[in-house]
Amino acid sequence: MHRLKERTEEFLKATSQLERAVQQPKDEFIRDSVIQRFEFSYELSWKMLKLKLEEEGLEARTPRQVFQESLVAGFIQDGNLWSELQKQRNLTTHTYDESLAESVYQFIAEQGLALFQQLACVAKQW
Repeated sequence: MHRLKERTEEFLKATSQLERAVQQPKDEFIRDSVIQRFEFSYELSWKMLKLKLEEEGLEARTPRQVFQESLVAGFIQDGNLWSELQKQRNLTTHTYDESLAESVYQFIAEQGLALFQQLACVAKQW
């Protein structure tokens, strides 16, 4: 339980920082900051959900399994969008490509942040 509480607090902080970054006027540095904060939020989201699933007696090892089980458990909605979020996260290792970085940034600003915000609302209730 203690680890879940710590991880949840870390996730909430990371999501808040991502939100602040997305609200800044966009330039190359802000874009890169948003992408990095997205990576932090992503990592903390699936690790937090993994701990919550364990607390519920469910086991999932990989991020994909964690998101699938979390969808079934009702912790997240829109499995397709979470799959897209995971795909975008996997692309962040290639954001030295300017057009790819722009594409990932757009996804985060238009959809990814909202998924983390929805999860944050659920996680605050734990």
